[in-house]
Amino acid sequence: MLISCKSTNVGKELEFKMKNNSVNLYAFIGEKISVTEFDPNENNTRIEIDSISGDTIRRVSYVMDSGFKNKYKVVKNVFNDLKTDTIEFVAYDHYGRPGFENYENVILYISLNKEKGNYYHQKYQFDPVEKTKKGTWKGLKGESIEKLFNEKKNGVLTARGLFDE
Repeated sequence: MLISCKSTNVGKELEFKMKNNSVNLYAFIGEKISVTEFDPNENNTRIEIDSISGDTIRRVSYVMDSGFKNKYKVVKNVFNDLKTDTIEFVAYDHYGRPGFENYENVILYISLNKEKGNYYHQKYQFDPVEKTKKGTWKGLKGESIEKLFNEKKNGVLTARGLFDE
C-alpha cells in the first residue's frame, strides 16, 4: 500500500505583502469600476472678513490639474490594509486623464488625508498588472509585485518623504 501527500502550494509562489502603519500609504491591486472627471475649481472661492478694516476679502485659488473621482475594487492589498472591498479616491493629472484608467488591473498608490477624510492618489504612480495562469499577479513585463513595489518605494515614494531614506 502506498500513501502520499500532495501539498497544494507546490509550484505556487508566495504573494508579496508588506505592512507599516506608520507610513501613510496604501498600495493595492485594483480593478477599475469607474473614473469620473470633476472640476477641481468648482468651489475655489473663500470669503473672509479682514479683522482690521472689516472689508470683505474674496480669495480664489486655481488648480491647474484635471480632477478625477475614482472607484476601484480592492483585489489584493500590497502595502498596508485597506479594510474594504472597494475604495474611492481622488486623483489629479496635469496632462489630461490619469494613465491608470487605461488598464483593467493596476497597482495603485494612495494616501489618506485624515483632515478631509479622503484618499488621494500619489500623482502619476501606478503599475499595470495581470493575473498569471497560476493565479498570481505580475507586471506586464513579467516583474514580480515585490519588484514593482520596491522600485516605487525606493524611488519616487522615498523622494516624496513617505519612507525614510
